[in-house]
Amino acid sequence: MKRAEIIAVGSELLLGEIINTNASYISEQLSKYGVPVLYHQVVGDNAARMRETFEIARRRSDLVIVTGGLGPTADDVTKEVLSELLERPIVRDEEAFETIQRFLRSRNRPMNEGDARQADVLSGADVLQNPVGLAPGMWIPGDTTWMLLPGVPREMRALVDETFPKKFSGATLVSESLRFYEIGESALDDAVKDLLNGANPTVAPYAETGEARLRISARAVDEMTARAMIQEVKSKILERVGSYYFGSDEETIASHLVQLLTRMNRTLAVAESLTGGEVQSMITSTPGSSAVFLGGMVTYSDELKNRYLGVALDTIEQHSVVSKEVAYEMVVGLAHESKADYALSFTGEAGPTSNSGRPVGTVYIGVKTPGGTEVIERTYPHQERNMIRMRAAKDGLWALIQRIEKGE
Repeated sequence: MKRAEIIAVGSELLLGEIINTNASYISEQLSKYGVPVLYHQVVGDNAARMRETFEIARRRSDLVIVTGGLGPTADDVTKEVLSELLERPIVRDEEAFETIQRFLRSRNRPMNEGDARQADVLSGADVLQNPVGLAPGMWIPGDTTWMLLPGVPREMRALVDETFPKKFSGATLVSESLRFYEIGESALDDAVKDLLNGANPTVAPYAETGEARLRISARAVDEMTARAMIQEVKSKILERVGSYYFGSDEETIASHLVQLLTRMNRTLAVAESLTGGEVQSMITSTPGSSAVFLGGMVTYSDELKNRYLGVALDTIEQHSVVSKEVAYEMVVGLAHESKADYALSFTGEAGPTSNSGRPVGTVYIGVKTPGGTEVIERTYPHQERNMIRMRAAKDGLWALIQRIEKGE
C-alpha cells in the first residue's frame, strides 16, 4: 500500500459537535506498518457529496478507510453509496444478523428494519465481525482497497487492532523526535538542510515554545533495521547541533535536568515569583524527581521574599522587586535555607502592565551551583503573559543544565 486516505462520514463532525479522533488513531496505527496516509477527508451524511468524495479518493489512493455511516438510521448510507460506486450489490451477512438478533433478544427488544440493515454488506467483501458492537466492518480488495469501519471510536479501534496485523506485513515505520533548545527553527534547518530531502529516512522540522524538534522516520522490514537507519542520521545531526540537544520523543528539559542530578546524586531547590510554581510543576511532573528535588517557594509579595528567602527590603526598595539584586538574594537565601546543591530563582515582569518600572518581558534568573552564583537577564518583548512565564521557566532549567554539563 503506497497511498492511504481516511474519510470520516458524519454531519456532526462538520458541525463541530464531536472531534474526529478516529482519523488520528488510524493514521498512527497505519504508520506502524509503513503505510503512509496522504489525505484526510470529512463528509456529511449526504449521498451525492459522499459519492463525490469517494470518487476523488478512488482516483488518488491505494487504500481508502471510511469510518461512519454503517448504523441503523436513515442517514447511514455509506454502504449504499459505495455499493453503487463499485457496482457491488448489497447482501445480508448471516453471522452479523445473528449477532444483532442475540443482542436484541437479550434486551427483550423487537428487531426493526434499521436494526437488520446493520447486517448488510457489499458482495464479495471480507466481513470484519464487530467484537464490541453490532455493525460489522468490511475489507474490499481491488485496484483501490476499501475498508469500512463503524464511526463509534471503541468499535473502530477494536476492528483496527484486530484487522491491521492480518492485512499488513513486510514493512514498519519507526520515528524518533530529537528535541533541541536555544536554537531557532531556521538555524536548525540550515544546519541539517542537506538531510531534509532524504527519502528514507526522512527528517522533518517542527517548532514548539522556545524549542525546536527534528523528527526522523525510517521505513524498513523490521523495527531493528529501521532504528539502525535512524541512528545513522541521528549521529550526523548531533555532530552538528548536539550542544543544543536535550532528549528524544517525550523527554523534556525538566526530565533531562532530573536525570543529570540523579546520576550525580545532587539536589535542587527553586524559588519563584514571576513563574508562580511553573518550574516546580515541570520538575515534579518527571518520575523520580523526588530523589533530587528538595522543594521550593512561591513568594510573590515583598514580605514573603524577606521572611522566607532573606531578601532585604532595602534591596527591593532600592532596585525594585524585578532586578538582578533581588534574584541574587532569592537564590542565595533559598540555597542557604534548603541546603540544596543547586538552586534557581525567578523574578520578572510578565505583564500585561509593569509594576516595577521595568519593561514587560524583563526576567532575571538566579542560578546557584557549587561553583558560584550568577544572575541571567532575559527579555521577551511583545510576548503575552503565559508565554513569558513559560520561556523564563525553560530558560532557567536550560541554564542550569549547561552549567552542570560544564562541571560547574
